[in-house]
Amino acid sequence: MLLQLKIKNFAIIDDLEVNFKEGMTVLTGETGAGKSLIIDSISLLLGQRADSDMIRYGAKEARIEGVFQTDKPSVFALLERFGIKGDSITIKRILSVGGKNVIQVNQTNISLMQLRQIAVLLADIHTQNDTYRLFNPESYFELITPKEDGNYDALFATYSLSYLKYLEELKQYQKILKGQKESMEHLDRLRFEMQELSSLHLYEGIDEELEKTVLKLQNYDKIFSSLSGAYQCLENEYFSLEQLYRASSELEKIKSLDQSFQDDQEKLLDSYYLLDEIKQHLFKELRMMDYSEAELNQATERLLEIEKAKTKYGKCVRELIAYLEEIKLEIALNENYDAVLDTQKKTVIQLYEQVKKNALLLSDYRKKHCLKIEAGILKECRALDLEQTAFSIHFSSTLKEDPFDSEQFDGNGIDRVDFLISFNDGEPKHSLHKVASGGEMSRVMLAFKSYFAAENRYAVMVFDEIDTGVSGATAKKIALKLLQISKGSQVLCITHLPQVAAIGDWHIRIYKRRNDGRTTTHIEELDFEARMEEVALMLSGDKMSVYALEHAKALLQEKNDLK
Repeated sequence: MLLQLKIKNFAIIDDLEVNFKEGMTVLTGETGAGKSLIIDSISLLLGQRADSDMIRYGAKEARIEGVFQTDKPSVFALLERFGIKGDSITIKRILSVGGKNVIQVNQTNISLMQLRQIAVLLADIHTQNDTYRLFNPESYFELITPKEDGNYDALFATYSLSYLKYLEELKQYQKILKGQKESMEHLDRLRFEMQELSSLHLYEGIDEELEKTVLKLQNYDKIFSSLSGAYQCLENEYFSLEQLYRASSELEKIKSLDQSFQDDQEKLLDSYYLLDEIKQHLFKELRMMDYSEAELNQATERLLEIEKAKTKYGKCVRELIAYLEEIKLEIALNENYDAVLDTQKKTVIQLYEQVKKNALLLSDYRKKHCLKIEAGILKECRALDLEQTAFSIHFSSTLKEDPFDSEQFDGNGIDRVDFLISFNDGEPKHSLHKVASGGEMSRVMLAFKSYFAAENRYAVMVFDEIDTGVSGATAKKIALKLLQISKGSQVLCITHLPQVAAIGDWHIRIYKRRNDGRTTTHIEELDFEARMEEVALMLSGDKMSVYALEHAKALLQEKNDLK
C-alpha cells in the first residue's frame, strides 16, 4: 500500500503531506482544486516521464516522495537485483529547472526504466487516458500476457531464442543471395584486385624493409668508405686492442693491493671487449657488402608498386593484407554460390520449423490462459450492470508457411489479438474499440481492472474518475466493485459520484486557497459530519438542502452497514 505521499513545489502544490490507510480512500473536490495533481504525483513515482513545466513557478526544484509497503516477493527480488535493500519502499523524484532529474528508491539512484520495472509490479494507476488505451488494440497483447507464470516464461524464452537465431541465419541467407546477383563486372574487378595485390607478395613491414634496402644501396659507396675507415682505425699500428688488454692485465695484478685501481681495470677490460666486438662486426659487414644495381632497381620498383597500391586503395600495408583476404572470401562465396546458398537455405528451413513450432506452443498456451480471462471479465461485467454482455478474445495468426518471410513472426510470436464484445442479447460481437459508449467504457475498464487486480495482487490501485458517464444504480454497483477491489489492494479513487464518495473507508477533500497573491492546493481528511456535508454537496450542487443531507447520511449509513 501507499503509506505516505509528500509533494513539494509541484504546480500549485506548495508543500503537502498525505498519509493513506488500508482499504478505499476517496478524493473529492472542485474542478481545478488539484485532484489531478495528486494523481500526477503518484504517476511520477510509478515511472511517468517528468517535465520541468511541472515545477511550481518561482521554485528551483520539485520533490515528490512516496512510501510503499508490499509483501510481494517478486518486488523484493527485483529490488535485490538492482542492489536496493529495505523492508519498505521509498520512491523519490526530484525535478530540477535545469532539467537534471533524480530518481531514488531507498536512497539508491536508479534509471527511469528500472523505476518502471518496479512500478509495474507494485501498483496500477488508471487515468482517463487509460480508458481510451483499453480500446486501443495495440494494448491488448500486454493485458492478456500471463504474469509471474513460470511455464509461460519458459515457453516465451525458448521461442525468443529460436526466433533470434532464425532471423540471424535468414539475414545471412539473404546476404549470400544478394551477393550472387552482383554483376560480373564487379566479380571481374575483384579478381583483378586480388591478382594485383597477390603479385606484391605483401607482409606486414615490407615497405619499411624495402625503404631501408633502397637507402643502403643508393649510398653504397659512402657506407663502404665509412665502414672501411672505421675498421682501419681499429687496426691502425698506433692503436692496438692488445695494448688495452695488457694495460687491464697490469692493473689486475695490483688491484688487491690498491682498490682505487679496480674501477680503472674494469673499464679498460670492458673497453677491450666492446671495441673488439665492434671490430668483428665491421669486418663481417665489409665482407658481406656487395653492390648490385639490379637489386637496387628491383627493390626500387617493388617499393614503387607498393606505394601505388597504398595510394590507390587508401590503405596501409596491414590493411591491404586484410582487404586481400576479404576479396578472396567474397570471390569464393560467388564462385561457390550454389553450394553455399543450398547449405544456408537448409539451415533457414530447419530453424523456421523450430521457431514455428515454438510459436504455436506459445499461442496455444495463451489461448488456454485467455479462456480464464474471458470467464473472469464476463463475471465482472455482470456485476456492473452489463448482464447481457458477451465477451471473447479473438486470435488471428500471421503464420504464412513461408520459411523466407520473417514478417510472419515478431518478438511475441504469431498472434494478433482483438477484444470482441456485444452489450445486447442476440447482437453479434464487434471489436471493443468500435462499440462501447462512455458509460460502458468506464464499466468495462473497471471489469478489467477488477479481474487483473486479483491476478497481480497490486499493493495499491489508483482510479481517476473511473465512474465517468454513469449514475443511479450503476453508480452504486461501481462503488461496490471498488470497495470489493479494496479488500485485496489499497484503492485510491478520485470521484464526482456521491455513491462512490460515500462508500470509501476514508475521505479526503482537496481544495485550493489563495494567500499573498498565490494559489495553493490543500487537503483535509473528513470525519463523518464533514463527509456527510461533502456528499450532500455532490448530490445537490452548490446549495446544500436538507433532503441532500438526509440522502448523504443514508448513503454513509449504508456503507457502515456493509461492515
